[in-house]
Amino acid sequence: MGKKCECPAGAPKWMVTFGDLMSLLLCFFVLLLSFSSMDPAMFKEVSGSLKQAFGVQREDIVYDMPMGVDIVSRDFNPIFDVDVILEKIKSTIKLELIKGDIEIEALSDRIILRMNDELTFDPGSARLKPEAKPLLAKLRTVIEKVPGEILVAGHTDNTPIKNGLYSSNWSLSAARAAAVVEFLLKQGTIAPSRIAAVGYGSSRPRVPNDTPEHRRENRRVELIFMQPRNQDGLEVTPITPKGQRDQEILPPPTF
Repeated sequence: MGKKCECPAGAPKWMVTFGDLMSLLLCFFVLLLSFSSMDPAMFKEVSGSLKQAFGVQREDIVYDMPMGVDIVSRDFNPIFDVDVILEKIKSTIKLELIKGDIEIEALSDRIILRMNDELTFDPGSARLKPEAKPLLAKLRTVIEKVPGEILVAGHTDNTPIKNGLYSSNWSLSAARAAAVVEFLLKQGTIAPSRIAAVGYGSSRPRVPNDTPEHRRENRRVELIFMQPRNQDGLEVTPITPKGQRDQEILPPPTF
C-alpha cells in the first residue's frame, strides 16, 4: 500500500493573498461610490429612456407582432418627461418660486407656470415690465434645453377695458401672450414652431371675480410645457439663425 499523502490543515496559502486583494477592491469601489453624486433629473431621464426602449415596468396589450426598436433614435432623441422638466425648471427659478413671483402646477402630460400679474404687466397694458424680463430670460434657457411644445396663454379678469388701446379683454390677453412669445423668440434660440400664443380673456378664471384679490389672481400669463403632437416636436434645435426674429404666431397646439 502506498504512503498516504498528508495535506496541511487549513486553507491554502494563496487564499491569504486572494483575500487581501478582494478586500482592497471592495474598499476601492466603496470609496468611489462615496465620492460620487447622483443627479435625480438625469437618473429619471435615463430610466425613462430604458423604460421606453425595453418596456421596463410597463404592461401593454399587444395584438400584433412586436417590431424592432430604433435604438439610435431612442438614445439620442430627447424624451418629454414631466418629472425631468419640472426638476430643471425648479432649479432655474428657485428664487422666484420662493418670492411667489411664479407658481408651478405639474400634471400627467404638462407643466403649467403661472406668472404673477403684478410682475409682468401694468393694468390695461401689454408691454412687459422690466422686472419680468430676467424671469423670462431664465425660462428661455429652460425651453432651449427641454423638448415639447410651449403654449403661452393670456388671461384677464372680468373688468371691462377702459382705454382705447384694446377693444376687449380678449384682445388684451392675446396681446400679452404675444408679447411674451416675442420676447422668448427674440434671441433666435427657440424654434418658432415649438411655441404659440393664445388669449382667453376672462373666460377661464381660476376663482370667482368677486374680490380685488380674486381678480388679481385671475389676471395672469401662463407658460404651458406640453407633450408634442408628433415625434418631430421633440426636437429642441432652433431652425432660425441666432438673432433672427420670427414674428409669426402659429395656431395653438391641441389643448
